[in-house]
Formats: sequence, structure tokens, C-alpha cells
Amino acid sequence: MIEEAISVLKRKDFNHSKNTHPDKTFISHIEECRKIVENIIKRYNFPNEMLDLALLLCAVHDIGKLLPSWSLNIEDRPLHSIEGAEWFLQNYADFNLQKKHVDVLAYFIASHHSSLKIPFHLKHVIEFAERKTNRQFKRYVESRKLCNGINSLLKEISVEERQDLVDLFGIVKMADIFSAKKLPVEYILEQYEWPKGLDDAVGRETRRRAEEKRGVFDEHKFEKQQKLAYLQERHLVLAAPTGWGKTAFSMLRMLAVKPVKVFYVLPTITAIKDSYDTFVKAFGERLVGEYFYFADVDLLKRFQDREEESWLLDFYRYFVPKITFTTIDQLLLTILQAGRYYTRRFNFRDALLVFDEYHLLTPEMVGCLKVFLKRFSEKYKFNCLFMSATPSPLYNRHLEETLNVRSVVLTEEYERLKRHKVELVDDLQLSDFIEAKPELLKDRRALLLVNTVAESQRLYRKLTEILGREKKVVLLHGDFAYKDRAEAEEKISSADVLVSTQVAEVSLDVSFDILATEMAPLPSLIQRFGRVNRYGTVANETNVFVCKPRSFHPYSEVAMESAKKEFPVMIEQLNKEGEKAYVNEMFWEHESIYEKDIVKVEGEISEKLENILLYFFSLTQEEEGDARLILNYLGREETYPAIPSIYLQEATSLYQKLRSASTYHERTRIYAEIKKFMVPASRRDLKNDCWSEELKLPVIEEYSSQIGIIRYRDE
Repeated sequence: MIEEAISVLKRKDFNHSKNTHPDKTFISHIEECRKIVENIIKRYNFPNEMLDLALLLCAVHDIGKLLPSWSLNIEDRPLHSIEGAEWFLQNYADFNLQKKHVDVLAYFIASHHSSLKIPFHLKHVIEFAERKTNRQFKRYVESRKLCNGINSLLKEISVEERQDLVDLFGIVKMADIFSAKKLPVEYILEQYEWPKGLDDAVGRETRRRAEEKRGVFDEHKFEKQQKLAYLQERHLVLAAPTGWGKTAFSMLRMLAVKPVKVFYVLPTITAIKDSYDTFVKAFGERLVGEYFYFADVDLLKRFQDREEESWLLDFYRYFVPKITFTTIDQLLLTILQAGRYYTRRFNFRDALLVFDEYHLLTPEMVGCLKVFLKRFSEKYKFNCLFMSATPSPLYNRHLEETLNVRSVVLTEEYERLKRHKVELVDDLQLSDFIEAKPELLKDRRALLLVNTVAESQRLYRKLTEILGREKKVVLLHGDFAYKDRAEAEEKISSADVLVSTQVAEVSLDVSFDILATEMAPLPSLIQRFGRVNRYGTVANETNVFVCKPRSFHPYSEVAMESAKKEFPVMIEQLNKEGEKAYVNEMFWEHESIYEKDIVKVEGEISEKLENILLYFFSLTQEEEGDARLILNYLGREETYPAIPSIYLQEATSLYQKLRSASTYHERTRIYAEIKKFMVPASRRDLKNDCWSEELKLPVIEEYSSQIGIIRYRDE
């Protein structure tokens, strides 16, 4: 098909040696795109018809650049996407196409530098033309109304074909981006093959990690992990105690499934960074990536003086790495078709999706996720692995309604563990308890875990006053600027006392001798217990103290009242049965209140996607305000990027450099430098008189690099 297309273009006397990108000709660009697209589409076993369409799109997506009116040297040049779509509609008879594919390809050509918007985005072209005072654009728009019938056409195309069309467009667009940026083609294609030698690499890393953490490698457990990993079912739910080796198990599951891609979804950025380092040691840096809001800052830190971070961020952003660590937010925004979702969604085909500590998903997230699983699990043939130390019966039931899952509960592993002896201190708040029992912190590593940032700051200040220089006290929570939080995380392994909020509940592979925590919902408490005596089997003395909380926040009153009621029974069962008590469904009775949230969001999301022609058009904040709506569906408090006043001068200076930056690498690097000063602010943090007009960001006055946004005065 691509040879036929090139032949047509030659007959039209186009100059194929014309530079359509800096130092790159039209023909070399489409040949690079062809190599990427052909390999990926064949890897995913698309129908031959779709391969032909994708290769034709490779050949003609930039055809507007070959028209005489377009040149790299003209600043006010025409929009080549619109010009190219016009040319294609005038010349489609030269290609052997069905009429429906003519209109769809014309739409893709016109849209390949924007989201797939509805209604068609010609109004934006008109606005652009008026700004540029180029009346030619407006003439084209008014005379032809490109692809104006796309909505009616799509109603006649099956949902499956729409999904294929959007995915092939995403593959072509990804190839277009990487070729234009001169990124290494072979590196891209490497991510879509299964590398040799991974079995041995995973075995070595699993052994090394076990010996480092526990001093010994458990051959029997490793054999059991392998046996479970090679179960034939596509979708597994695994319940295993904290410290059992769920990370190692997920690696073994990868070897068993041999997916095209792996998406490892974790609840916190701290967890992502810890797991990323582990996987890099097993699989190598070339195959592992991470993508979350601050991924570019992490890259900048890791690669320092290497120019690699500017193009690696593009790899990560488009889900190119073999293994991508990400947050549920990024996954759901792709599922819900935010922005240029199509450059990422096709990577879910034949993938393994790992949801670690899935019980921490909000009910709203579960509702969103169910829509995706229902619509795509059979067509995309992906495998799912859900892991938790505290499996949620409510979530499990919804998963079973959606997928054919097999649940594996390692009851015998729970039964052999009695790592925690718990004491309820319901008459004292945690800070008062620690002040009354200072001997608890002597010669032992302690984790002090509270429910709010304000309380963590109050406790941290008190401990630094009491302990002075005797102990290394570290504070960790989510209201730090990214640079300050990263510095705090680096101190955790050497901390004598870690004061933290819920961010320390999951995937923190560090073991403490003692835990003092505020009362919280039982699943959260169980996760907190898992940070104590992590690699032992029996507790010889009390090592967990649960104190009176200062307030219900951030949990619901219903969840906290349920915890207070059920906790004495839990302690009794824990002392009697060991950690087997953790998989008792009694602890999850309060979940029934979340049923309606899951059902409501699932219904609303399904209806919204149906209304915009299911799985085709992008949701955009500009057209429908859906970006904000999507964030609301995640069930979390809205936050906004802000700049602490102590970093305002540095950030402003960097922004001034950004405005004059001449290269993509330089802009990427400077922007990442600015982002490291950003802090997630709540609505109550935003004040009308605290605003940087230059940065277009709110400014946080009450901030300290040692304790973050100052909240301890709020309560």
C-alpha cells in the first residue's frame, strides 16, 4: 500500500526530497514511520485491511507539506494538516479505498496535530487563520467543511472497527512524533518484542533482593511463587501478607504471560520510585519506564548532564517502555479518552495490567475501571493481576462480575505469621502517648503514622524538640514541594523515627521495630502494621500501639466508627489466629456504603462515552469541561500546582530562561527544574492575593522546606 501511495504522489510531481522536518526529507520521514507502524501493527495482529490503511496514512499524513504553499522557511505557513486533508479529499480516487475510509483518513490527516475533537475542530482553524491574518485557511474551511459528516459516518461503523481505526491512528501518530524528533527507531521496536534471557535475570534479582532484605533466599517460597505465576487463568486476584514477595511474584507472572507490555499501577509516587529501581535491576534500564506528573523531574535527577531525559520523557509519556510504572490517574485518563489518548491506548493490547494494593482504589476509580475492563478485555486480550495484603470483598465481587478472575488467598501464609502484638490506647492521642512513653523510642526504629498532615507536622516538631540530636527524625507526607519530598524519601532508610501520613502505608519496603498509629479504617491499619517486623515471623512483645485519632478526617465518620467498633475483636483474633485474621470479611462490612458510588460512576461513564460515539473522540476540557469532571470521578480532593514563596524567585528566574530557550531539550529540562518546586495545593490554600502573574500559578506563603505547607495551625 505504501509503495502504491508513493507511486501516486510521484505521478502528481511532488518533490519527495523536500525537507519536511529539520534535516529530514519527506520520503525518509515516511519510511521511518512505515518501519515502526508495520512492525507494531503486525505484532498486534491487526486485520490486513487495517495494516493497509495505516501504511497509507503514513504516506499521506504530511502531504500538505509537499504543496508549493508550504515551506520550513516560511514562518506564517499554512496548516499542513488542513491543506493535506483538502488534497486527499480531492484525490482519493487514486487510492483503492472504501468511501467510509476516505472520510476517516481525511479526518485523521486533518486531526493529526490535535485531539480527536467533536464537533470537528474547524472553528479552531478559523480562529488560528484570523490570528495569522491568512485568509486562505478561512476559505478552505468555509468552502469544503472537511469531514463534516464524520459523526454520521461513525454511527454506521461497528464499535470494534472504531477501536481499531483509533488505535492504528495512534500508532501512526506515535511513529510520526518519534521520527520527527529523531528518536531511535530500533529502541522503539525493541519494546514490542520479548527479550531473551529475562528468566535468568529475574531469578538472579529475586535471589539478590531476598538475601539483602532477609539474609536468606527461601527456595520453597520461590517454587510456590513460580507455580502460582504460571496458572493458566488470564486474570488473577492474589491475597498475600505484606513482605511475602508480591513484587517478585509479579515479575514471575510476566515471565509466564510474556505480554507485549506491562503496566504496573501503584497508589503513590513513592511506591513507583521504589518499585522502578527494583525492576531496573532485573530487566535493565532500557526496558523500564515510569510516568506520572513529576516523571520529568525524576528523569532530570537521574540523568543529570545527559540529554537523554528529553526524549526518554516522550517514551514514557506515550507508554512505549516494555514495563511502565504509573498511577491509576494516568491509566484512567487514557481509558476515558482525555486529550491525545490514542497515542497510548493501543499499548494495552496483549498487555499485563498489574494493580498493586488495589484495595486502595476509590470506589469511583473502580467504577471507571469496570467500564474499561468490560469494553476491552476480550478485544485487547490483556491479562490482569490484582494484588493486596487486604483483599476487598466488595471490589472482588465487582471484578468477578466484570472478568473471569481466579482468586488466590494464601491462607497458610497468613496463618504462620504472628508478627504483630497490638495494644489499643483509646484514651490518649498519639503525640501524648509518645510523650508519656519516651522509652518506646529508645534503641528501636519507630514509625509514627497519623491521618492528617497537620498532625504529622505537630508530632514532628514535638519529637525534634524532645529527641534533639539523639535521633534522626524524618517527616514524610504529600504536601511537600517535589524536591523536598524527594529529599525526605532518601532519608527514610537511615531514619531512627519516621513520622508520616498514609503515604507510608503501601509499597514502602522498609521494616520498623515499632509502630504507633492513629486509629484508621481497618484495611489501612493492616497496611500500616505491614511496615513493622516485616521480615520476621513472630512478635515477642507489643510492637504496635493504636491511639485515639485527633479527628475523623480524611476518612468518613461511618468508616471510623466501624473501625472503632470492630478493632477490639480484631486484636483478639490477631492474638489468637495470627495474620489470618486479616482476611476475615468482617473487617470489610463498612464497604457496603461504597456500592452506590461504584454503580453510579460506572453508569455515568458508560453513558458519556456512548453519547460521544463510544471510544473514538477525545474528551477535552476546552469543549466539554470533561477534564475536570474526570478528575472528580477519581474520588479524591482536587489539588492545584502551586509555588511556595520561598522558591518563587528561583522558579521565576527559570521561567524567564524557559521563554528564551531555543531547543526542545532545553525547554524540557528547564520546565522540569521549575516543576520540582511545585507543591500540590488544596482549594483552601489558594488566596486571591497570592498569585504569580508571570508563572500563572498560585503562591503558597506558609511553607517550610522542613515540614511542607504549614497545616498544624489549622486544627
